[in-house]
Amino acid sequence: MNLSSYIWIIILAAGFSVRMGERNKLLLPVSTEESLLRHIVRKAVSVNCGGIIVVLNPSYYNMKNEICDLPVNIVWNEKAYLGMSTSIKKGVESLPDKASGAVIMLADQPDINPQVIKRLIKFYNRNNVSIAQVTYQGQPAHPVLFDKVWFSKLKKLKGDQGGKTIIEKHIDKRRLLHMSQPPPEDIDTLEDYQKIILRRGLIYEI
Repeated sequence: MNLSSYIWIIILAAGFSVRMGERNKLLLPVSTEESLLRHIVRKAVSVNCGGIIVVLNPSYYNMKNEICDLPVNIVWNEKAYLGMSTSIKKGVESLPDKASGAVIMLADQPDINPQVIKRLIKFYNRNNVSIAQVTYQGQPAHPVLFDKVWFSKLKKLKGDQGGKTIIEKHIDKRRLLHMSQPPPEDIDTLEDYQKIILRRGLIYEI
């Protein structure tokens, strides 16, 4: 039995990119061929898992065009303005009954390594843990894998609460997968974005 087929990935991509001004950061290019959103989703698609849910914001309806040809389930979060918790709730509610766990993944980390996600799923399956989290050079970060026993609590999060809220309350249930490399950087501001694309050898005027 392939246990990985019961693990799903939920990609949180419904934010408003407030610190980017008028721009939606997920639509900005991170290569000559694709946007940040498509780049992240394609990485998730390369992982052996049960399926992928991408939570999008209907305020940016055209975002679906970036990924509609990929084998993912698009879910719309009409309450994205109420915070990250609503996207987590929407994603968890969209999981099939057979899902035994879910990887919570951010959409604004272009350097996330799919191999890390694969290792996290294997770590969870082999060690019989209920919360598995990656730590980079001792720094806990995303992605995080929650067993289905936490689905009800994930759906009860409020505002900008994320999975960290549950982890902090149940720290004894968490097991860490240690990685030696630095954590992937988030793109939150224009400066973050410019730094990352320059490192990739790109020049993009915005």
